Amino acid sequence: MGIRHSCAYRVSYRDTDCMGRVYYANYLEICERARTELLRAVGFPYRKIEDEGCFFPVRSCQVRYHGYAVYDDELICLTHLSKLSHATLTFVTEITRLDAAKPLVSAIVELACVGRESKPRIIPVELRDAVTPYLEK
Repeated sequence: MGIRHSCAYRVSYRDTDCMGRVYYANYLEICERARTELLRAVGFPYRKIEDEGCFFPVRSCQVRYHGYAVYDDELICLTHLSKLSHATLTFVTEITRLDAAKPLVSAIVELACVGRESKPRIIPVELRDAVTPYLEK
């Protein structure tokens, strides 16, 4: 099994809906933050990736809700790769309340690598090598 990147997140009031729970779509933003922090941790902040002419639009996503978070909850996002191909990265993120054992949300997000013209391109070797330790084996 590959290693997991851990990213902390505290729920703000703006994250919540009228019931005081994190609005369901905001979990995707939290997952995006976790993915970008993983990339930053391996030496590839998203700005650097874009400067090299690579862009990673979301190709597909699947989210499973097991519970919910509320204002001021401390969350931990554990992220790894479930698939790494020549032109796609598939990230899995589990969001858990700091004081709980089971995930509140599990998300699988597939990103396609494209160039400036939005045409598919191969993921740069340096980036592939940097994220490989996070690949589930």
